[in-house]
Amino acid sequence: MTWEKGKTLKGGAYTIESVLGQGRFAITYLAHDRMGERVAIKTLNPDSSVLGQMSAADRQAFGSKFYDEALKLEKCKHPNIVPVRDVFEESVRAWFSQVRYACIVMDYIDGFDLEHRRSPRLPIAEVLRYGRQIGSALIAVHAQKILHRDVKPGNIIVRSHRGKSEAILIDFGLARAFEHPLTQKITSSGFAPIELYSNQLKRGPWTDVYGLAATLYELLTGKPPEDALARHDEDIAVDLTPPRCYVRQISKRVNQAIVQGLALMPDDRTPSVPQFLRQLGVGQWYVPFPDWDVNIWVQVGIMVGTLLGATATIIALLK
Repeated sequence: MTWEKGKTLKGGAYTIESVLGQGRFAITYLAHDRMGERVAIKTLNPDSSVLGQMSAADRQAFGSKFYDEALKLEKCKHPNIVPVRDVFEESVRAWFSQVRYACIVMDYIDGFDLEHRRSPRLPIAEVLRYGRQIGSALIAVHAQKILHRDVKPGNIIVRSHRGKSEAILIDFGLARAFEHPLTQKITSSGFAPIELYSNQLKRGPWTDVYGLAATLYELLTGKPPEDALARHDEDIAVDLTPPRCYVRQISKRVNQAIVQGLALMPDDRTPSVPQFLRQLGVGQWYVPFPDWDVNIWVQVGIMVGTLLGATATIIALLK
């Protein structure tokens, strides 16, 4: 059963306030510590019908894997990743017995998730800024040999930090790290790559590249990209619609980067987040140039040439 308001954990270190949300495997609580500071605590859901279908041995293995992944996540330190403060085990009543499940204590982020953004389409510059922030977070995650597996607008919270909006990556799909038929069901249509539908295809950083590209696609166009499974089905014959078909202001560079990040098969997709960010034009050390046509560049060249000529004349007169 789920924990009620007032339930204390870890010897009184944390006190439950309410349920923030729950999914197929996990449940997240709003709680506070001894100092009264609010935190979010994520653990496996004892009322999960999916976990209830597993054997006792599989549930135990699942819980152990969840704990191991939580310890890895604790090592991911990045300003755009929700900080993990603590990982501990707590006893909970589930399936007619007492079991111990990992509890992940995270900062409580006060903001809104991008699934509930102010407008279906966001300004291009804002979307690219969020893309750079979340991409940078994913690079740190991948350095710890972890995959997020569920990058989508609903798992990105935007908060105000020092007068600027800042995107924070939350809700890692830790359950999918456990290879079991019941943990592999996809619930994020449009944001999940084909390899999350099949154990026959290898997963890696490119898996999260797809989720990030799909997220940027929706933030720019107001709609998710065509589902990977539908695109893979020869009978349905669905093709990916490039985002520039919906929003002509999207540059050719950004359009191509997103399309390649959404390539159906892993071998055809951008293989890493750093490369994806460079292709977007927001990678480290890259100064983006506008995607103007040749006539505009000619005009800019003439203006620069005129300015340099005038500067040389002024210098000559001053000698």
